[in-house]
Formats: sequence, structure tokens, C-alpha cells
Amino acid sequence: MPPAVVSFQNIRKVYPAALSGVRGGVVALDGVSGEVHEGEIVGVAGTGGAGKSTLLRIAAGMLRADSGEVSWLGAAACPPRLAAFIPSHTILHEFLTVRESLRFAAVQGELSGARRVVAEDLWPARLGLAHRLEARVGTLTTVERRIVALAAALQGAPALVAFDGALDGLDPTARRDLRRALQVVSSSGVAVLIGAADLGVLAGVAHRGALLREGRLVAWIDPRAAAPRNALELAVGAPRVAAARLRRHVAASCRRDGAVRVPLADRSAEEVLALCREEGIRVLRSRVVTEPVSRWTVP
Repeated sequence: MPPAVVSFQNIRKVYPAALSGVRGGVVALDGVSGEVHEGEIVGVAGTGGAGKSTLLRIAAGMLRADSGEVSWLGAAACPPRLAAFIPSHTILHEFLTVRESLRFAAVQGELSGARRVVAEDLWPARLGLAHRLEARVGTLTTVERRIVALAAALQGAPALVAFDGALDGLDPTARRDLRRALQVVSSSGVAVLIGAADLGVLAGVAHRGALLREGRLVAWIDPRAAAPRNALELAVGAPRVAAARLRRHVAASCRRDGAVRVPLADRSAEEVLALCREEGIRVLRSRVVTEPVSRWTVP
């Protein structure tokens, strides 16, 4: 197991009444423990107010926990440049080009000389931005802006990137592009911590996922189990016979309403229909359905 870049044990954070506007204050984190290892992508999911942003800011060394222990590569204090934090609503100057935005971020990060020049070209090339360096930020798509923010954060060569809301609000194609970028970052050895409002968006990118609820860590999960599951429903003349034939190849079942359901975990709908033709099953109607959310989210 690679070393833990950041680890936290039983941390607690309370925003006092003067800051939160709530009498008695707000408990943002209540006894949360975990770690993020080198080259690992860890997702933290929860609804608004669950404590995700607070946890990411503490992991990046931007906030102090009121109690508990936090360590970065074994140190009690976060070393300079060890971690980078990207907020959920990153604001970029729209009148700048991508290259100018990266240079501006490098100046803010006090990068200079050859190190700045190398960083300016390295991450755009790795993250697929090389062809957009001269484009104005105002012309970029939402996912391109997030990748620019990611490239800017990586210029200082951090060991940990905490990206709040990285995959939230993106369409499936944009989400796939950002997942690919995050996997490139992870494969380079950088630890990645992602905040997400929806547990399902972590599937396909996070190695582990933590579910937060009202400041408490409910469970560590496998994000693949949190993805919505699709199935192909078939209307056939003899459903029990058809299901028995299909079970030679896939996990088919016959529902009470007479429909044959085939999970699409390992096969596409077209492949299942091809199996039906091979088995001599006449399909009258077919449709792809998604299991209800209550079946695949963590309670």
C-alpha cells in the first residue's frame, strides 16, 4: 500500500454562532477518520451541509480541525505546496487565454524560472488542453474550465489535490472527460480527494468513497456499487422458457408481470438481443430500464 499523503483521526470541526448565524454553532464534522494514499482517488459524497467542503479544506491544510489528529506524510503541519485546493465554483478571468490563466496562477503560486515554464506546458499536454492554450477562457465549456483549474493547481507539483464538486452538474460526456483527466493525475502519483453531491458520479473514477451525513462518516463504500444499474426488459411469448435459455449465458430472471429481465452489467442491450436470436427467442418488445434509486444508494 502506498504511503498516506494525508490522514485524519476522529477530527471535529464546529463553526461558532458568530460565523454560522445559528445559535450554538454548527457541527460541520463530528469524529471523522480516514486517509488518502499516493496515487489514490477518494470521493467524499453527501448532501449540502454534510461537511464535504470542510473536510476537503482541512485535508488541504486550509482549515484547522478543532480536535482530532491530521497528518501530512507523517507531519503534524501541512508543508508548503504539499496540497492544492480547488473550490466547487472556481472563478477564472474570462478575458484571459488558457495560457495566460495558467501563468497568472503560477505567479500567484510564486512559481518562477524553468519550473514555471515546465509546469505551464506539462499539465495542459497531459490533460488534453494543448490545443486550447490560446483560446479565451470565456469560450471554454464547463468541463474545460474545470480542467484548466486542475492544471493550474498542479503547476506547484502538489502531492494532494482536493477538488470540491469536480463532477457535479456535468453531462455524461463532460463527466467522462473529467474522469479521464483525474485518472491521469492519479496515475502520476498525486493523491486526489473529490467532493461530490451525488454518490453515483464517483463510479468509474474513485477507488474508494466515503458517505457523509450531518458531519458524520456513515460508511466507506465501493463507488462501483453506487452506480445506477441498467437492465434489459423483454416481452416474449414464453417468458419462463426464454429466461431458462438465457440463463445459459447471462443472469436472466422472469418477473411476476411476465417480463424477462437481464442485467446489463457485462453485456450491452444489442448483445443480449443477439443471444435471443441465437436461442430462437422471439422478442416482441424490449426496453432498457434503470433500477430505482433506493436500490443502489447507501441508506
